Amino acid sequence: MKKNYFLVTLALLTGTVTSQQVLADEVWTTEEYNVVYHEDRNNTAIWHYGKDGVIFIDGLAGVYTDRSSYSGYWVQGSSSVACDTYREGADGRPTYHWGRFEITFIDPDFPSRWQADISRCDGDPFITLNGTPVTP
Repeated sequence: MKKNYFLVTLALLTGTVTSQQVLADEVWTTEEYNVVYHEDRNNTAIWHYGKDGVIFIDGLAGVYTDRSSYSGYWVQGSSSVACDTYREGADGRPTYHWGRFEITFIDPDFPSRWQADISRCDGDPFITLNGTPVTP
């Protein structure tokens, strides 16, 4: 009897953890790519897009309510411009293909629409992307 109770408890706990993981995932569609909230690292939210693109957003980690504006940067394996300086890439190695990512959430709570101004390197924004939540 104790063995069956343990297995049922383990199954319920595993299901609960899995459900929370899925509920925390956010996916948006933009004019360019789908963007996925991948993980948090300390105070930084890490999003993925396209084949190898990563966005690091300072101060957004774990924030699901009262979202506002945040600054960060994007990196990818290659781009039309190589910067004079480098940033941390997706694999932790330096990359010269990056730019600023300034995001404002339109809706303060999850799931949130957002608008982001994107630059190459430290230049002026060259594109604005609109993120729309992909919901089941």
